Amino acid sequence: MTARSNPDLPPDEVAERLFQSEHETLLRAILGNSTDGLFVVDAQGRSLYANDVARRILGPGFTHYDPRNWSERHGLFYPDTRTYYPTEQLPLYRSLQGEESPEVDLFIRNAAHPEGRHFRVRSMPVRDSQGLLLGAITNLKDTHDQRQAEAGQLRTKLRFQLMLETAQEGVWMIDADRRTTYVNQYAASLLGYTPEEMLGRHLFEFVYQQEHSRIVRDLMTQENEGQSVLLNDFRLMRRDGTLVWTLVAASPVLDESGKYLGSLAMITDISRRREDEEKVRRLNAELEQRIGERTAQLEFSNRELESFAYSVAHDLRVPLRSISNFTQALSEDCSATLDTTGLDYLQRIRASSQRMAELIDGILAISRVNSAELVETDVDLSGLAHTVAEQLQRWVPERTVRFRIRDGLVARGDAQLLRLVLENLMGNAWKFTREKPVAEIEFGIFPGVGHGRVYFVRDNGAGFDMEYQKKLFGVFQRLHTQQEFEGHGVGLATVQRIIRRHKGRVWGEGRVGEGATFYFTLHELTGTPPAFR
Repeated sequence: MTARSNPDLPPDEVAERLFQSEHETLLRAILGNSTDGLFVVDAQGRSLYANDVARRILGPGFTHYDPRNWSERHGLFYPDTRTYYPTEQLPLYRSLQGEESPEVDLFIRNAAHPEGRHFRVRSMPVRDSQGLLLGAITNLKDTHDQRQAEAGQLRTKLRFQLMLETAQEGVWMIDADRRTTYVNQYAASLLGYTPEEMLGRHLFEFVYQQEHSRIVRDLMTQENEGQSVLLNDFRLMRRDGTLVWTLVAASPVLDESGKYLGSLAMITDISRRREDEEKVRRLNAELEQRIGERTAQLEFSNRELESFAYSVAHDLRVPLRSISNFTQALSEDCSATLDTTGLDYLQRIRASSQRMAELIDGILAISRVNSAELVETDVDLSGLAHTVAEQLQRWVPERTVRFRIRDGLVARGDAQLLRLVLENLMGNAWKFTREKPVAEIEFGIFPGVGHGRVYFVRDNGAGFDMEYQKKLFGVFQRLHTQQEFEGHGVGLATVQRIIRRHKGRVWGEGRVGEGATFYFTLHELTGTPPAFR
């Protein structure tokens, strides 16, 4: 039933009835100091009173138009900010029809609020004692900042949810009873479930049984000590019963007082990594097997080569000895019947056979170096160098040679083989300095180069052209003619093989007419040592 109204009642009289003179000052003080917006209209919707908050929310002149056009005139929308709110549904309009209206949320955008503003409104009709509709009182609450904050929180929540649901990593939360309270799509799909199927279910339903004690221990650590834990190679169970290998990083969830509420875990699928590691392990095993087989083949080949070299060397000695003996017999028994040219030919044949015998000895020497068992001890290199120097000097005592040997040099290695190294290097220095009136031969080290000790043998002899440096350590490779300096080109090749067996390197530097220096290392660390001058 529609309340009775009196359209002919003057506005002043309505105002007088709403604000009796004895209460007007008090009522205006209350309404004016309210934190909510309040305004009063008569039965025709004409404004009788509006406090500052109401005018700020609605803008000036809100009720100066026909109530039937309020929404369009004043820009009243649903909270979606796009759809006009029907005027006949406005709380104030309904109150002027004598209806009680619920509280509604509105959005206003007009010249006073070009950016728009959210507010909440509630209106109720006012009647006199006889039930005559006198007007309406409307209450307004500015909710713009609140709605903006809520919208921001919602956007943050949606972004967070989007991050969780699109992450290529599992997110899993359990409560203090170890029941699932949240799981993202990735984690659920990883185990063959939907997130809804996992909610509320106990953690152990998804954990491989042999991992139960491990996860209980770590969860107890979280609960008692509040510490994060990292579980590597942790096995979870898929719906179909298959295992999935994961990396789990779990952190405790605590309330404001520090009480344990549950745990948040990040789940990384490492199945592919495990498969790759297994492939690497299999490949390494196969590689080790192949290396073992190849090593055995090489060892067999080396033994065959050593046996062949020994056989060849032994078999060649007999005809060589015959050639040497017969040429000597011809020289002694038939010298009267041979002219000078014939005797020269015999001498050359004999010299060549002796040269071949030396080459055979060199082959055997290299063979012995490769086949000899390496017996490592602490070797006094300085003592060996002094011994070699004394031996060289005894062979040719008339030569003037100044030896400079650094004392106290001790290294780990095979004493017999390292002596052979010094005999070859110092013997070369002795040989190539014989044209010097005063020869100088030095044995020492360069300390502190970052790759261990670098030993050297230096002389002031004939030297060599660095253009031919790569030929130094080749078997039967020589940088000088036999007429200049005797030799068979095996000494440096032997040195290189001995040094390699001691996990070292050897290299040489020289300058024609100014001498040569040969460097070597033993048990060298990683990296390549620099060359020294």
